[in-house]
Amino acid sequence: MRDAGEAERITMASRAAIITTLVVAFHMIPSPDPLHAGDQGYRTFRPQGAGRHPAVIFVSGCDGLAPPLAPTVYERRAEHLRTQGYVVIFLDYLGRRGLKTCAGAISHADAARDLTPATAWLKSQAEVDPTRIAAIGWSYGGRVVLEALVRPLEPATSLSRAVVFYPDCRALDVRKLPVPLLMLLGGDDDMTRAAPCQEAVTRAGASTPVKIVTYPGALHAFDVAELPQRMKYGFATIGHDPAAAAAARDEVDRFLKTAR
Repeated sequence: MRDAGEAERITMASRAAIITTLVVAFHMIPSPDPLHAGDQGYRTFRPQGAGRHPAVIFVSGCDGLAPPLAPTVYERRAEHLRTQGYVVIFLDYLGRRGLKTCAGAISHADAARDLTPATAWLKSQAEVDPTRIAAIGWSYGGRVVLEALVRPLEPATSLSRAVVFYPDCRALDVRKLPVPLLMLLGGDDDMTRAAPCQEAVTRAGASTPVKIVTYPGALHAFDVAELPQRMKYGFATIGHDPAAAAAARDEVDRFLKTAR
């Protein structure tokens, strides 16, 4: 026979076990951005609420959607837009080719071709507003988005607008852009310098639908919070600039909300 004290200890242990089980079960509940069956291989972040939502396609830099220096940076960016009511998908131009990095393995033009089926897939989704599909590209992915806009090798991607962070703008002609474009550049970027982008926009003239914002003193990857303020990366310098990052995020939020 157990005395009253022992019975109470057993009861308390049982309650603790139940609570622990509930906590574990809670943490096993899928996050709001799972890859659903039927998503055609696109990792998809879906907002809450019914109705048709605007959508954004993420096109990563050369190190892919989980870069070693900041493996969750794209998830964080996607979650920010998801909570504002956007459907976000990851365009994994590296993974679908079995690549870990773009270096010497894929051209901007080849990767740009992937935007056409991605846009078509989004337009087929009942929850997506087909008139409000944007693309955002970072670094190498920024040039990929630009290639899709200025040198279309396939039918138009039907984007409503596009954003590029610190892309390579060398030999770029933006005079015939089909959609509004926002360029966000680091003033001290020595990997993909701001000057070629600024010159391309100047050559295009005032009638071209481009807004270019250059953040003085900001380096390449200025919006990546995992980075120190300044570090060497190959032959270039990268680093986080909190002020530029916050300003750029606000700039993107306003740009995406503007009707075409």
